[in-house]
Amino acid sequence: MGIEIGGSIEKVNGKEISYNEFVERYLAKNQPVVLTGLMDGWRACKDWVFDNGKPNLKLFSTHFGNSKVQVADCGTKEFTDQKRVEMTVSEFIDHWIDDRECGGASNSFQEGNGKFVLYLKDWHFVTEYPEYVAYKTPLFFCDDWLNLYLDHHRMHNDSDTCQENDGISCSDYRFVYMGAKGSWTPLHADVFRSYSWSANVCGKKKWLFLPPSQCHLVFDRHA
Repeated sequence: MGIEIGGSIEKVNGKEISYNEFVERYLAKNQPVVLTGLMDGWRACKDWVFDNGKPNLKLFSTHFGNSKVQVADCGTKEFTDQKRVEMTVSEFIDHWIDDRECGGASNSFQEGNGKFVLYLKDWHFVTEYPEYVAYKTPLFFCDDWLNLYLDHHRMHNDSDTCQENDGISCSDYRFVYMGAKGSWTPLHADVFRSYSWSANVCGKKKWLFLPPSQCHLVFDRHA
């Protein structure tokens, strides 16, 4: 029996559903849902996006360019993930702009011709810029036990091995992701099998979900 492709995810106006309804209908049942209307007034939606819907890339270079981030090469597999390199936000933005001005030549990776697309992942923006307040956490997600704990207890705080940027890179699980057309992430489960939420500030992102009833169909012989 193969994986069944099909189905749809319910879309609900987040202003018209209560917290208890959200928990009963979706959270308790481990049921994905798209919530709309919850990003009104977010600073990220105002600062990070032009009126025409394009990302304000220069803003990131100007105000956050020195931040060191993890960037995935979507064309190179490394174990079960993609190969990652560390660079500054400015370097990542420069690559994006250069690629766009060249007609997006690197949006499609082809082995051997040097084409590739980069995807900025797991940027601990909230921890690094706490005073910026890019967004307001919706009511449905405020009981965030994981990040509440990490706000007061640092992980991997080993004085013998701690690197300069470890305080940020291991601080929390509130991330910013950025990528041009063609960027993607391999099949995965979110950190600690947590109930994650994501907000799309700019552009489009296609999600594919595998229901628990079909998870056994993608295990290898090592499970």
